Amino acid sequence: TKCVQIESIVSIVQHCRVDLIKLGPSFYVIYSLVASCFFQAMADSLNSKLTQAFKHYVEVSSVGQSLTEAAKKEIKDKGMNKLLKECCGDAVAKASEAQVFPKYCDKKTKKLHLDVFLGDFLTELAATVIQNKKKLPKRPDLADSEVIALAEELRDKIASKADAKPKEVKVDAVTARLTDTKGYTGSHKERFDDSGKGKGIAGRENLVDNTGYVTGYKASGSSDNKEEEGASK
Repeated sequence: TKCVQIESIVSIVQHCRVDLIKLGPSFYVIYSLVASCFFQAMADSLNSKLTQAFKHYVEVSSVGQSLTEAAKKEIKDKGMNKLLKECCGDAVAKASEAQVFPKYCDKKTKKLHLDVFLGDFLTELAATVIQNKKKLPKRPDLADSEVIALAEELRDKIASKADAKPKEVKVDAVTARLTDTKGYTGSHKERFDDSGKGKGIAGRENLVDNTGYVTGYKASGSSDNKEEEGASK
């Protein structure tokens, strides 16, 4: 792959850095460009995995909802807590919930956008975690080496979950039998349709049709329409 090729070139050139000046400024410029491309490719790969993990937890926290691509780029506090708790631990999740998420989320929708998540959010979260752990009176600077290192660690942990397959929910035989609507009888059977979907109030109560037509009559309202048409003429 291109990344592997670039990495190999960078590795070779790094062993020769002492002699770069001797080889001339043009070779040093080529080295700088190659190294820049390599690190940019690495950053793009990491952001891609972070995006994948972010969208996964948006979907997990929005079960039963039909999400557009735009909706998958915004996460609620509940989804972020689940993401951080499962990927980075309780301390990180609590720091986000109490201190960082409220600061970075949209004040109206109470949601955090993907662009913000990929931006300064995790760096600020890392600084907050360090402040809480060391009980510092002031939050460390975002450019602090310890903050940067922890932020990178958080990103790596979250990115590692991007390709993880969701756990399959195993249903035992008894639960499967008790939740199979095809086996229901009596009034319980009437509460579900053939596909197993609940009928709502129609399945719990006998709804009375007060239109005056007999059961099964399909031309309900047709005579009224004819009278209206005659009156209009």
